[in-house]
Amino acid sequence: MIKQDFLLRLKEELELEATLEGSVELKELDEWDSMVTMVLIGFVSNEFDVILNPDDIKEMTTIDSLMSRIGMEKFN
Repeated sequence: MIKQDFLLRLKEELELEATLEGSVELKELDEWDSMVTMVLIGFVSNEFDVILNPDDIKEMTTIDSLMSRIGMEKFN
């Protein structure tokens, strides 16, 4: 998946208002809560076959760190 497509899909799936870039701090998003976290886990699982666990969520700080956890090889 192209990074820009990923950012657009992520914004749509999580129903975010903010413009997403790699440096965006996930937990600083106004919409960030436990429901958004669950939607994120489902989105990543469905799209990339990657299971995020609670430790992953704690360690991920930015969109870039999310993409690294998914695997950069999955992005063109």
